[in-house]
Amino acid sequence: MSSFDSPLHFTHLNEWLAWLEQAHSIHKIELGLDRVKTVASRLDLLHPTSKIITVAGTNGKGTTVAAIEALASSHKLSVGTYTSPHLVEFNERIRINQENCNDELLVEGFKAVYTAKRDAELTYFEFTTLVGLWVFNHLELDLVVLEVGLGGRLDAVNIVDADIAVITSIGLDHTDWLGNDLKTIAREKAGVARHNKPLVIADSAIEKLLESNIEAIGCIPIIADKDYKAVLDKKYWSYSNQALSVEFYELPLNDLYLPNLAAALTAFSYVYQELLNKTLSYASCYKSYETLTLLGRFQFLSKQPHIIVDVAHNVDSAKLLNQKLLELKASGVERVVALCGMLKDKDADSCLNAMTAIDQWHFIDLPAPRGRKAKELLQKLPQMSQNNAKCYSSLKAFNESCVTHSCLKSSEALIVFGSFVTVGLFVDQWNKEGFAWI
Repeated sequence: MSSFDSPLHFTHLNEWLAWLEQAHSIHKIELGLDRVKTVASRLDLLHPTSKIITVAGTNGKGTTVAAIEALASSHKLSVGTYTSPHLVEFNERIRINQENCNDELLVEGFKAVYTAKRDAELTYFEFTTLVGLWVFNHLELDLVVLEVGLGGRLDAVNIVDADIAVITSIGLDHTDWLGNDLKTIAREKAGVARHNKPLVIADSAIEKLLESNIEAIGCIPIIADKDYKAVLDKKYWSYSNQALSVEFYELPLNDLYLPNLAAALTAFSYVYQELLNKTLSYASCYKSYETLTLLGRFQFLSKQPHIIVDVAHNVDSAKLLNQKLLELKASGVERVVALCGMLKDKDADSCLNAMTAIDQWHFIDLPAPRGRKAKELLQKLPQMSQNNAKCYSSLKAFNESCVTHSCLKSSEALIVFGSFVTVGLFVDQWNKEGFAWI
């Protein structure tokens, strides 16, 4: 029997990850709760003692989860978060008190899930979700924040009942699995809500899409601009609901999206004040948001020159990214150069057409089987833009070309976007060796 057949003797996380990727392909997607619920029941994970916040949405989930995590930590709650995918290392998916979970505890979780699964055929995401839930249950945390991987209703994190759920946005993405229209996608995302439990809707524009689902589920909607408000002014932003009113003077948004920060505060304040019967601290809220940043969300790796990474990979996130780039150009950046790689199942036409701020394009191939070829992306551009665009077989090839012919001046900005994979490859190279041409 090979080591892949019997992994229980593995003592290192890398061994478990290699086994998992071989036995349960990271690219395989099978929506449904029966398999994962059966194994979770054996592990006694279906009814955690922690308070649970589940976050769904096409865009903005990561920011919302990170904001809730920061709020919980600043209010001295023990908090665990589960997100996906990771950018550089697997441990990013499972965090404890704002730190990536250590290898040793993850190995314990892998062993527990493997033992409990018996002959069940779990996907990569289902297996890792169970590892996360096992870790959180083992540590007996005050609060657990779960980010939906795909959709909501049939996503593995939805085996656990949320005390309060959040829907950040609804857009056309993952249409092969969730449906080709917003109404159908809304139904999938609304599935994270529970009867008589609150559902925070971070964008009032999607309220209509969710109306029938809210009624069918019997959840309690808390709607942006109706039940709570967030207002941005030049020197501060303010938040208010029926029980809370705060003004954050001189508090930067750190290039994060205000509706997501407001939704996070709404969900956290409900858990903290209503469920835990504690008083929210203005100073702690301010502290949480003052230093809040998120990997891969308009993240500056360098300011001289401007090197920015953003995981935008659908049309709505591309539009938001483009607006930020236009603001950057208005502040004095002369040209914006893009490095882009995308997956085959993404709407590349809409994404690239939304990026009007880009002056020069560089495309890279992403790895098979889901990765799209650079030349395919090139064909999506208008002919005028194609004339100045370049394609590369890999990030390494792009890097070597830039060493020979520098692709960036000090007055310009490089934006790396299009996929978690693209950003992950770039950040990993940046952290390990950097780029000689920068």
